[in-house]
Amino acid sequence: MKHIYSILMLISLLFVGTACEDDYRDMVFFTGEAPIYQIGTCDNLIGSVNLYLDKPEGIIVGVDGGDGNYVIINGNDAVVTAAFVKNENGYQRILVTPKGIGETSITVRDGSGSSAMLRVKVDECVKFVWSKEKDGIVVIGEATEEQKKNIVDAFTNFFTVKEGGRYEMIPDNESDLWEKGILRVRPDDSTIAPFVGQYERVPVMEGEVERSGLLFKYNNEEHLYTFNAPNLTRLSVMEYIDFWEDVTEVCPVEVPTGCKVYHVERLKPRNQSGE
Repeated sequence: MKHIYSILMLISLLFVGTACEDDYRDMVFFTGEAPIYQIGTCDNLIGSVNLYLDKPEGIIVGVDGGDGNYVIINGNDAVVTAAFVKNENGYQRILVTPKGIGETSITVRDGSGSSAMLRVKVDECVKFVWSKEKDGIVVIGEATEEQKKNIVDAFTNFFTVKEGGRYEMIPDNESDLWEKGILRVRPDDSTIAPFVGQYERVPVMEGEVERSGLLFKYNNEEHLYTFNAPNLTRLSVMEYIDFWEDVTEVCPVEVPTGCKVYHVERLKPRNQSGE
């Protein structure tokens, strides 16, 4: 009976030991000194990063969780390289370095078979991309339907950027995307080289109200836009934004007295990596 009891005790201890060995925290990537797991705080756990070729130093990310016996499985060495660097604060660190434009993933696996994946996108530089969804002419003021139609028809094929075209804003100062920078304009979705110009933020007076506007200069053209976005710091959550340009003075046909003519471009904002 004692032997049976001893065998049962050994079996139970083995199960307990196995459970302890497998009781690891899920593997995660993080930025900063240490991972922040507390609910309700600004955690620093990440699942993706954007890197840029004009910042060849890359980024260092930390790894936590699993059994600590990590190996790196890189998805595409032509896009990024990944290598362990010295530990800091008891956490292993990985240096991720951009090599070429594209998207890939980095997987870190431990000795128990657990893993975590970090998605990486590499672009040439920080930029914000607007994709033109559609546009139209808006006539404000007292005008007949025929007059409005004549104005709209007069602007057919008038503008350089067509549906499917893009505006790419590359800021001089990354901390303020909107102040000024290089503007690349792709008139359509073809692979033809873009027009290169500049953009800058300028004040626009509408009656007695001053609004923020964007002045685009490219292809010997100037376009001054105001827009309907109240908070430009939250563009990533917007489906679209309307850019309004007063084209009354350049209308090819006569505009009724007191009327204003606007060219409205509906643009889909992408993130700074162009997604």
